[in-house]
Amino acid sequence: MNPMTELGLRFVRRPGPGGRAANLAAFGATAVVALLVTFLIAGSLGLSHRSERIGWRSADKADPTTAIGSLNLDDDQRVDGHRLSVLDLAVLRPSELAPPPGLDHTPKPGEVFVSPEVAKRWSSLSKPYGADKPTGVISDKGLSSPEEFIIIRGVRTIPSDQRPQYVSSWNEKVWDSRMAGLLIAVAFGIILVLFPILSLVGQAAGVAAKRREHRLAALRLAGATRTQVLRLSAVEQAVLAAAGAVVGLIGYTALSPLIAQIPLGGGRWYVGDITVQWWTVLVVLVAVPILSVISALIGLGRVSITPLGVVRGQTRKGLSVLRIGLLVIGPVMLAYYGMRAAVLPLLIAVGFAALAVRVVGPWAVQLVGKAMAKAANGPVTLLAGRRLVDDPKGAFRPVAALVLSGFVTGFISVFMPTGEDDPSFNDLRIGVALLLSLVFLTVAASTAAGAVGTALDQAAPARALRRSGVPLSVIERAARVATVVPVVGVGLPVVGFGALCGLALSGGKVLTEGSSGVLLLLGQVVAGLVLVTVAGAAGALVLRKASAN
Repeated sequence: MNPMTELGLRFVRRPGPGGRAANLAAFGATAVVALLVTFLIAGSLGLSHRSERIGWRSADKADPTTAIGSLNLDDDQRVDGHRLSVLDLAVLRPSELAPPPGLDHTPKPGEVFVSPEVAKRWSSLSKPYGADKPTGVISDKGLSSPEEFIIIRGVRTIPSDQRPQYVSSWNEKVWDSRMAGLLIAVAFGIILVLFPILSLVGQAAGVAAKRREHRLAALRLAGATRTQVLRLSAVEQAVLAAAGAVVGLIGYTALSPLIAQIPLGGGRWYVGDITVQWWTVLVVLVAVPILSVISALIGLGRVSITPLGVVRGQTRKGLSVLRIGLLVIGPVMLAYYGMRAAVLPLLIAVGFAALAVRVVGPWAVQLVGKAMAKAANGPVTLLAGRRLVDDPKGAFRPVAALVLSGFVTGFISVFMPTGEDDPSFNDLRIGVALLLSLVFLTVAASTAAGAVGTALDQAAPARALRRSGVPLSVIERAARVATVVPVVGVGLPVVGFGALCGLALSGGKVLTEGSSGVLLLLGQVVAGLVLVTVAGAAGALVLRKASAN
């Protein structure tokens, strides 16, 4: 075994002072990343599975002169408060094709097939359809949800004034219109939550960056090559990330029955639709550790080049103001394309806007830190300001996911769905709640890991300050200020930037009705401050213990 590989495994088993807390934080954050990635992949595939079963109901591409059947859908009826869909099906010419999914044969005129939920209530529905009992019950192979209320009845013809849909096969691979709309919404949701997740990956990789920097810099000064220290770090990070990925997959599998209860797309899910496939497991087990290792290696570039600068605590080079120019790209693209554009350009535009926030964030933190240091009238403000200036990237990393969640909230606040009885609006409302839940989970994990990482990063300076006579209370207050200021000073403007991007896409119109958008923004601010406060308290305990000796 390579010596550096063996040493990396040893560091995982015996991480040294403060290393256990750092490893646990990195492990937990990576597990959350794996769980979220698995959920996003499995959920997207689940929509595809549901659509494959019912897509034929939306088929309308066949030539009426050659079509084997015609359809007419009425989904305006109600049963016990549930929306009931009634699909009339007329066979235009005999065929040997397989019947529609979930049915044992193609309905003949007068025959009625019903979903299990409708079958339970058939006694109150039989009279309008002239059948004491249904011809058959649709199996799960022909339903989008176990809760779906649908009646498929055979008719002789469908009048032309009802604008029938024509089909060439009962098993056409056609996307159901509702599922297609949901998949587009999921694509935007993935883009919006992608950057908070990537920030969580970076946080998991860099949670003990300062500890690892000094350790690897010492090895470099002792004669280790750049390749050797990078290999050592990669091994250590890969082991932690792989373990976290396994736990994340197990956690998703355990939570699948609960996830299946989410009433998206008309009802609960079949657990089989969102069950993890073997290739999904492979993707997560490979992608999560690779991303984690890449993030760790990027963060160690300074060690591999200037180990002496790390040991001496040399200040990093200031960030360029040119970063702020990236903020223009996203809004301009969104305004140019507008809501009628194709999905891909809009996804790219939203991605550019979120990326700009992530890139400009450290520069904004540095700017705020300089202002604090210049205006400082006490040791707390001065210490906090100097920390932000000396390491803006390190100060922004723990709150990056929280700041990006402000962008997501600001963007969504312009498009809060309305409509009391519209299935699409109901889906959007549930989708927004689900997206915000994913973002909040990401933010909570990132903030918690960041609190531990920041405390360990500041352990050595805090120890030196305590030895020089600075009270511990001053050090802890300075650490809390250095955490809260980026959230307030950068996070609040980012919320406005997210709303600006939303307005650029909508053509300057606020599509949200009522006060839901304002309440969402207030909720974001309150949740952010609560998270930072709780994380600050937890970080203070770690800092106090780590700087004691």
